[in-house]
Amino acid sequence: MKMNPTSYWGSLLFSPLFPLLLFSYSFAQPPLAPNTTEQYLECNATRMLICGDIHTEIKFPFWTEDRPGYCGHPGYQLTCDPENKTLSMNIGDKSYHVRERIDYENQFLALIDADLSAAVTTTSFCHEKITSTTTSRLESSYLIYGDNDTNVTLYLNCSISTILNLNKFFPIPCTSYFPDFFGQKAFFTLAKEHIEFPENEQCNATVLIPVYDQFNLGDFITGAKNFSDVMKAGFGVKWTIGQDWCDKCTKSGGLCGSNDIKPACFCPVGTTTVGTICSHGKNRTVMNKHIIIGVVSGVGIILALCCLYLYCWFRRKRQQHSSSTLYDFACWHNTSKDQTIEIFLQKHGTVSQKRYSYSEVKKITGSFHHKLGQGGFGSVFKGTLSDGHAVAVEVLNTSDGNGNGNGDGEEFLNEVAGIGRTSHINIVSLVGFCFQGSKRALIYDFMPNGSLEKYIYAEDPKIVLGWEKLFQIAIGIGRGLEYLHRGCNTKIVHFDIKPHNILLDEDFCPKISDFGLAKFGTHKASILSLAGTRGTIGYIAPEVFSRNFGTVSSKSDVYSYGMMVLEMAGGRKNVKVTADRTSEIYFPHWIYEHLDEDASMEHCGVTADTQEIARKLIIVGLWCIQTRPESRPTMSKVVEMLEGSINDLELPPKPYLFSPPRSPAMCSTISMS
Repeated sequence: MKMNPTSYWGSLLFSPLFPLLLFSYSFAQPPLAPNTTEQYLECNATRMLICGDIHTEIKFPFWTEDRPGYCGHPGYQLTCDPENKTLSMNIGDKSYHVRERIDYENQFLALIDADLSAAVTTTSFCHEKITSTTTSRLESSYLIYGDNDTNVTLYLNCSISTILNLNKFFPIPCTSYFPDFFGQKAFFTLAKEHIEFPENEQCNATVLIPVYDQFNLGDFITGAKNFSDVMKAGFGVKWTIGQDWCDKCTKSGGLCGSNDIKPACFCPVGTTTVGTICSHGKNRTVMNKHIIIGVVSGVGIILALCCLYLYCWFRRKRQQHSSSTLYDFACWHNTSKDQTIEIFLQKHGTVSQKRYSYSEVKKITGSFHHKLGQGGFGSVFKGTLSDGHAVAVEVLNTSDGNGNGNGDGEEFLNEVAGIGRTSHINIVSLVGFCFQGSKRALIYDFMPNGSLEKYIYAEDPKIVLGWEKLFQIAIGIGRGLEYLHRGCNTKIVHFDIKPHNILLDEDFCPKISDFGLAKFGTHKASILSLAGTRGTIGYIAPEVFSRNFGTVSSKSDVYSYGMMVLEMAGGRKNVKVTADRTSEIYFPHWIYEHLDEDASMEHCGVTADTQEIARKLIIVGLWCIQTRPESRPTMSKVVEMLEGSINDLELPPKPYLFSPPRSPAMCSTISMS
């Protein structure tokens, strides 16, 4: 791939060598010597805070609304709620109550989880509060757990018979951890040893909550203590901010503070800040030496960067690739992750898909002017190729959920390799792609009618679909999945079938899209290896999130398809459905109970002419969402059932895994004409 000198300079800036050079340059810079007397006077004023039962002095690293933020650290703001008489501190996105006076000598702070403290005062302790608790680490790089903290272990979704045999376990006032799994309970223990459960009796989840080490089992056996006492006990933390410089600043006569998140030492009148200490004029010669060293070092580093740049440029002229050399380490513009993707693209080739540069993608989309919406892994824009062909361009996010650039590239490769291997009327066509450093984009045929989602839950009567059209769409999606499972050279399981990922062309022909979560296998292998849960809540097959229900296979797509078909047959009125709440859209239980009630069907707009279609969709959908994978039909059988006679369809057993019951006021907004 041909590159210009500018791209090499950009590649050098992101090479593994650059952070080392930048650190050297920063270390060589002379320390600034600002006048910080004003900040010193402001932060030196004694602040006593009285909030409820808490009486404590406020000094670094803490600060309040009436004390400037630079007197403390950004992550240590304290807030007093006079109404509830609580002193609070946020760590990450969670709020904690300060339990007692701050111990500055030992740098110790006692905290109580605000959510848990509030929850245990109610009649029942809901499972959401338990699962939101941090298990083993604080969301802060400046706080660590205290020496006297211990972990209370919560065992969730356990079988009852197991607990009755272990007197070290005590109940949590929750009726259930997963509401759908009846007959299961939640318990806690202070025992530190590992608990061995019988083979057939397990707990599906374990949560560790840090608390003061002040309880013993006898308190709970006698009833003197309960779960509420554990949650209200709180835990201790020690702060680490300033350990490497604050003591030096204080000993030199200064006060510790911060400049944004950088350490700062505020000095009194007659002194000057030098780094993070206060100078009384005796270090002027040393400062001048630092300045000279900094300037000389800076010039030297710039010259070194220029030499390295020229080295890379001329070396690149002579060879295309070189493995395990300084050239690769400092000059090659791709990370190993990018090289893996590049090698894959070169090895497998993309005969039918054109590769575009990022500048070409910008031109196609008119500098990303017309945004169509948000895809599974990035933003989608409308564009036009040079021949006038309308396309949709999905520009993939530059980082994954953890801030890592483009994740591991799995989603990108899945799209290029997955769709690139397919050719079917019900699979979206990949026109081209862009892979240029961290810039990645996928170019598809434009689907003028958008996704199926807006038609299922449409409130505007102008855009609703008739039963016949819905039926043809359901068959088309079924044929597309059948092709993925059996018709390709490589077996493809989609793992994210939902209305949002079904696109409709100008004739409302459905196209399966978004292969970012897909897994590939052989036709001989019926079982797929899957690390973690993938998919969208409400459409995930039980075996995907718990292997106790069976093995993961193409039957997982059948389950998602069945949920979607039931939604197509029973979209609801007066409900504004959003993509992140699709788990509340379907009601298999209600549909099953009312399947034989003609009056209920007519109330939802089903006429005599369309009743067979509605019943067929519902019966097939219910077969597809059977809890055990082996009870579900294959997609080939699903298509056969849809295209066959209603008289040949038997009513399936009622699935025993449902979403929580909701109002049965459920009727389709879909036109029956």
